[in-house]
Amino acid sequence: MAVNNDNGNMTQARTIKLIANPTAGRAGGKKLELAASYLSEKGVTVDICITQKRGDALEAARSAASSSQKPDMAVACGGDGTINEVVNGLAGSAVPLGVIPLGTVNLYAMETGIPMDLRGACDVLLKGEVKRIRLGKVNGRYFLLMAGVGFDADVVYRLDLALKKKLGKVAYVLTGLGRLASYRYDKLEIEIDSSRKVQGYSVVVGNMKFYGGRVSITPHADFSKNQLDICVFKGKGALNMLKYTFGVMMGKHLGFNDVEYVSARSLKISSARKAYIQIDGDSCGSLPAELSKTEECLSVVLPGKDCK
Repeated sequence: MAVNNDNGNMTQARTIKLIANPTAGRAGGKKLELAASYLSEKGVTVDICITQKRGDALEAARSAASSSQKPDMAVACGGDGTINEVVNGLAGSAVPLGVIPLGTVNLYAMETGIPMDLRGACDVLLKGEVKRIRLGKVNGRYFLLMAGVGFDADVVYRLDLALKKKLGKVAYVLTGLGRLASYRYDKLEIEIDSSRKVQGYSVVVGNMKFYGGRVSITPHADFSKNQLDICVFKGKGALNMLKYTFGVMMGKHLGFNDVEYVSARSLKISSARKAYIQIDGDSCGSLPAELSKTEECLSVVLPGKDCK
């Protein structure tokens, strides 16, 4: 894979920091070994960091980016949560992000065309192209995919991680069904670009289009834009939430008269009661929240013309 060197020229990547969550997906540890072996066979020096707990991937990426002997690439080997941590460790640095998808959903891989099979993903690291993308930010934390406040963030907050490991995406569905009746639908106050205010009961802010698989709540979101896409659900209660869910699944939700869709550089969200935030599928504190599209970009390795 070709990357920029300090002189702005292109050079072959020879060192990779592989930051891995071995519990992601099925047989994550075995796949990690196979990936490292395959890359080594191609002449790449692989330095592996195995995460033990939340936050380890962020610290490993930050350490790699600030090292005097920076790797040519830092690779997140896991799901979207692991990728998010590595993004937060690399943001503002010159070290490109690569991805080997192993997790439950892997929205980033779906969005960018990174193959789900191990060898295909490794070939992207070896033959792909380095591109610059824009990030979203909420309360000082970067997000690559999306942020949510309201019902979806509550589901993520209450998700049983053991159930997620066992059932994958089904765990989100079961948790969501269990929360439909008991969830407290509190009103959210949303200020968009410091110029207008709207109210709703759930908000999804997209930097990319996919959400929870190949369905899209923010279908026009694009990480190359200088704005975030914002979808506000204004109806209250379980019946409205079911309506929105089926509308999203059918791609019809933007036609509902109680759904508002806008693009903006920034927004603020607050609530009279405690409401949780999720970013890239992981829980991330609670309101109030300030969200924005960042000025800084992140270098990422994506499939190029030489990738099959």
